[in-house]
Amino acid sequence: KQFETNSLKGFGIHAMHAAVVAAGAILHYLDITQHTQISHITSIARVEEEKAVRLDRFTVRNLELVASMSEDGKSLLDVIDRTVSPMGARLLRRWVLFPLKDSREINRRLDIVDYFFRSPDNRDALKDALGQIGDLERLIAKVSAGRVNPRELVQLRHALAMIEPIRHICLESGQPALESIGEQLNPCTGIAERIEKEINPDPPTAINRGPVIRDGVDSELDELREIAYKGKDYLLRLQQRESALTGIPSLKVAYNNVFGYYIEVTNTHKDKVPAEWIRKQTLVNAERYITQELKEYEEKILTAQDRIAIIEQRIYTTLVHDLCVYIPAILLDAQMVARLDVFSSFTRVALENRYNRPVVDDSLELSIVEGRHPVIEKELPPGEPYITNTVNLSNNGTQVMMITGPNMSGKSALLRQTALNVLLAQIGSFVAADSARIGVVDKIFTRVGASDNISLGESTFMVEMNEAASILNNMSERSLILFDELGRGTSTYDGISIAWAIVEHIHEHGGIHPKTLFATHYHELNEMEKSFSRVVNYNVSVREIDGKVVFLRKLARGGSEHSFGIHVAKLAGMPQSIVRRADEVLVHLEKVNRESDERVTKNLSGVADTAEGVQLSFFQLDDPVLAQLRDEILGIDINNLTPMAALNKLHDIKTILTGK
Repeated sequence: KQFETNSLKGFGIHAMHAAVVAAGAILHYLDITQHTQISHITSIARVEEEKAVRLDRFTVRNLELVASMSEDGKSLLDVIDRTVSPMGARLLRRWVLFPLKDSREINRRLDIVDYFFRSPDNRDALKDALGQIGDLERLIAKVSAGRVNPRELVQLRHALAMIEPIRHICLESGQPALESIGEQLNPCTGIAERIEKEINPDPPTAINRGPVIRDGVDSELDELREIAYKGKDYLLRLQQRESALTGIPSLKVAYNNVFGYYIEVTNTHKDKVPAEWIRKQTLVNAERYITQELKEYEEKILTAQDRIAIIEQRIYTTLVHDLCVYIPAILLDAQMVARLDVFSSFTRVALENRYNRPVVDDSLELSIVEGRHPVIEKELPPGEPYITNTVNLSNNGTQVMMITGPNMSGKSALLRQTALNVLLAQIGSFVAADSARIGVVDKIFTRVGASDNISLGESTFMVEMNEAASILNNMSERSLILFDELGRGTSTYDGISIAWAIVEHIHEHGGIHPKTLFATHYHELNEMEKSFSRVVNYNVSVREIDGKVVFLRKLARGGSEHSFGIHVAKLAGMPQSIVRRADEVLVHLEKVNRESDERVTKNLSGVADTAEGVQLSFFQLDDPVLAQLRDEILGIDINNLTPMAALNKLHDIKTILTGK
């Protein structure tokens, strides 16, 4: 009840009740399955949505934050993960999925990364210490569950030994955020010294597979080990003594599983056997005897192993039980070490990839100067530079960047790199840009690519509309929205109409003006700049040289009128006959539909003042054969046509009709 009451603030009552029920169900499951050793679970907390940037599943997938959509591709996490501990790797993944919205906390993280960026000696010393800690969280969880083995205890002691130098680095840094971490670190010296004193430095993996407890810890244990492990020396001395007393040089002390320890005497010397010896077994050439002393020693040596196991288990169990008192402190150590590991990772990535510190504040501005895509730039062939681009967005200035350009020109990369650099900044990392000013965003939305969900009866276009609807229903003034090729899953003018209406809604709705990047092949949408003050046209430029298209991948002001899709088909290895025919059809389409396009553009320009629109057909073609005939006839120069040329032309026309 107290947990529920204290957690309701900022969280729906029904949602909080469901969360409490779920947590209770988990604890009940642990109880009925007798997983009662859960002292490492010190608290239960909800994810505080108001503190983290909202990333829906579409955005996580489309931006490839933690997993690539292609088999051999890389995710953002693959590129920025330079952690050296499992704890750091897990925390970095959580940070990527839950970026911060609090600019003060973001800047505290950036301050720490900046400190290590400028302090190479402490950076290297921290990395060396972190690399020796291992998975402290997992170790202490096994302590709580009573399942930690001796080798893991030694690793735990070694990890705790690394806490002190890490703590020293933090406290001597002069950096407030680092000093705060250092003050929370606890090397737990008392228990670490006990582990070192009581556990062998190279123990077996299990308590019953060799000596675990050091000599000198328990006197009885030492005495039993003397008997159990040094019995050969005792038996050798016994054999030498009895041989001297009886004058039997071939006397031998041995052991088997049936009779235990015995003295074996050959028949040659059996008349020298003392009367007090007890005959145990007769062989062909020898007799076997036992003595009272040998019998007592056998009892000791056989019970010694059992006693050793009992004593070692008692000492080991006591140590693990006493270690449980330190679980909260060691868990806190693990959390602080994980944070330091992530900060260290951010620093190394920044150095390796030439990242720079962003300015993060509470403004509504977004400026990324000469930004790069952090993943794509690592996948380029050696020596090939990444073409950088600058993006400036503002709620009251350039709110919507309408980006047109050819296929393969880099529109999608530009959209994604903007979102990824914003996300990097808000997890506390430097960014892949020359400089950046990030007014914190509260939500990042993406609608990119083409996919379906046939198992749920959703077509490609339905999935596209679901994702778009989710964006429009949840956007705010601090949202960053990426639309890539919206409306391509339906007929052309349906798609244009939907795209136009969505951009208009984003521009006009409720005065919130979320920052938006809208990449499209619908060149008709360039007309929106004339009617909407915060829509600005940009294009990713290309240059056509000798009939070949060169992708410059540079963002430029103004719209684009060409997509060069046929050129891309040619690059993909499409048969030349198809490429030539596509060129012919394209020329015809552009000629036939020029007037239609002019009417559509005129209608779209006035769509804000019109209650109803006209659905136009994009394709106004006759039969392709007839169209080819028309082109042939229109191309005849009748004034200079000879009779023979006329007959040849008539033959060509017949060939087109009959295909012979």
